[in-house]
Amino acid sequence: MGKQSLTAALALVSLTAALAACGTPAPAPNNSHNKGGTGTTHKSAQAGAKKNTKSGSGAKTGNSSGGNKGAASTGKATGHKGTTSGTSAAQNKKVSGTGAANATGTAIGTAATKPISLKTLPSITSLDPYNPHHAAYHEVSAFINEMGYHWATQVPGIVYMTNNHNQVTAVEAQFPQNHGTFGWYDPPTPPTILNASLAWHSEHLYFVAPNSITTGMSATLPSDLTSWNAFKAVNTRLNLYVKEPKTYHGYTVYAPPNGPGIKVLVSPSGPIAGFLVGEPAMWGWSPVYLQSNGKPVHSLAYGTAYQSAFMLGPSKAPAASAGTTTK
Repeated sequence: MGKQSLTAALALVSLTAALAACGTPAPAPNNSHNKGGTGTTHKSAQAGAKKNTKSGSGAKTGNSSGGNKGAASTGKATGHKGTTSGTSAAQNKKVSGTGAANATGTAIGTAATKPISLKTLPSITSLDPYNPHHAAYHEVSAFINEMGYHWATQVPGIVYMTNNHNQVTAVEAQFPQNHGTFGWYDPPTPPTILNASLAWHSEHLYFVAPNSITTGMSATLPSDLTSWNAFKAVNTRLNLYVKEPKTYHGYTVYAPPNGPGIKVLVSPSGPIAGFLVGEPAMWGWSPVYLQSNGKPVHSLAYGTAYQSAFMLGPSKAPAASAGTTTK
């Protein structure tokens, strides 16, 4: 119980520090851009992109917790993790059942829903049919160059990012620092920057080259979601991943060889289909997780875990001949 309380405290401290460093607004109580499922532009964009600085809320100044993406030439920050799902352990029981993932199964989305083209970045509204828990997400950052606006639930899990066209640009997850450091994680942030890297490691996976994610980016940029090889070309640390022997509802799974990380699901027809991440079961259950309360899955990293998912396609893989094919 003491370990769980310490984890919750660290998460809250990380979130507060990162929000203060980024100058971001406090997390909204709901997924405001998706009310009614009809939103087509980001609310921050509607208010005007003028509020976004060229450095992406301090991303280039070294004062942004996630924004040391700009301060470090690598462009991949660990610190922004605190602005995403750091509140999780303490608020685990508070997530509304609205938009919750399948409470009894191990897959989300509607199996009958057809795949969409992923040649360009998908809009978040186009992914709604695959993510019934989407209404539980809320905005947790202003626009940060090379990432975008961050959206998270109130518990640990997959975080996604969007641009001013309301397209998804990347996903992210955070991992407890005491479980070790691995080559697929984002580079560490400098110790002089106050941010969540004091307690967490992070992993960002980008749908386009990070340096193309700006407030003025085109809505028609080709994505790297068309194949596993194209995805690895942009996210080079995934070269350390291995193919798991078992599929997930018909999707091929690429995952870290050891330790925590974001698992990547690949469709039989080629495109990236979604992402899975496990959270320690000891932190508690939430309706946004795939498993029923009290029924965690086995985890090599944590012993037992609840899974968070973010899907780019149906919950079950269509036949290889169906949907968008990729060369």
